[in-house]
Amino acid sequence: PSLPFAVASLIKSRSNGDSSPRYPEVDPAGASYIVDPEGNLPQTKNRLVPAITDICSSNEWKWNSVIGSLPSKDFVQDALTQHNSLLLYCGHGGSTCCFSRSQVESLTKKQGNLGSRRCKAAIILMGCSSGKLISVNRKDSMITDKVTMFYEPEGIALSYLCAAAPCVVGNLWDVTDRDIDRYCITLLEKFLVSNDGQSLAKCVAEARCSCKMRHIVGLAPVCYGVPVHLAKR
Repeated sequence: PSLPFAVASLIKSRSNGDSSPRYPEVDPAGASYIVDPEGNLPQTKNRLVPAITDICSSNEWKWNSVIGSLPSKDFVQDALTQHNSLLLYCGHGGSTCCFSRSQVESLTKKQGNLGSRRCKAAIILMGCSSGKLISVNRKDSMITDKVTMFYEPEGIALSYLCAAAPCVVGNLWDVTDRDIDRYCITLLEKFLVSNDGQSLAKCVAEARCSCKMRHIVGLAPVCYGVPVHLAKR
């Protein structure tokens, strides 16, 4: 959301000394995912779960998962606070049905006299409009360009960033399930399997070609935050 945020995120990734990586990293063995938490996207579940299972089994990764039901608060919080982890959400919206904005922002609460920003995971939100930012006084207007914007745009993506997530991937508008599922699988394969040093942001851009509706669905996913790379195996 700002240059100071980007600098703080990069400094945090170097907090363990000169041997630390230049950019935040994702350990693919420590990922978690949530698919169809509200139980009304059976086709998405049928498409994504086998694909994710194949990726994990071929690399001997054991990802934590919740499929077809709402995860517990502890599950989400553990996934968000695990060092160098990745949280994938495939459901409606921006994951607020599982973990509200107030719960995400509670990860920034002070502990004693020290500030705390405890989110350590990169976030991928594949729901409709999960990356959309809008001013609070424009939420009920269908024609936003005719309504004066009195407040800065906000959204769940910024809540994750403020809680210290180094990177958040989300959709700027509503998308079709079949095409965004295809996109999600391609993104995971490019970033986790066939990665040759590319950042998550680069993979977000390259995965657009997998969509049949490249300009309607393929351009919806965007990446907020700083470059995040795959940890060396």
